[in-house]
Amino acid sequence: MKALRHGLTRWGKYWAYQERGQGFASRSQCDKLGEVIVYGSSAMAEITPPREVRQFDQMIERLAPQCIRAIRAHYVCKGQWALMGFDSKKSYVYWLRRAEIVMLY
Repeated sequence: MKALRHGLTRWGKYWAYQERGQGFASRSQCDKLGEVIVYGSSAMAEITPPREVRQFDQMIERLAPQCIRAIRAHYVCKGQWALMGFDSKKSYVYWLRRAEIVMLY
């Protein structure tokens, strides 16, 4: 579990850095994620991530949508669960733990 969380932390830092972009943003990236949820895509340039990041991307893609949101909220958005559409912190923690357990197996 410790190794998984370390890898997810590195994955989250990579994507947070990529989403931050160049210069100053007028809105947070976690807020902009709502556009992807509503419209289905964003105006993001193609990026070729490192192999380790791609491996975590593939593992995360196989998870349930709630698990994906929880992983992103915790590792990319630094725990801002309310911005990711969770009703309560308890719900967010449940889906986060479930995602981590599923990723171990």
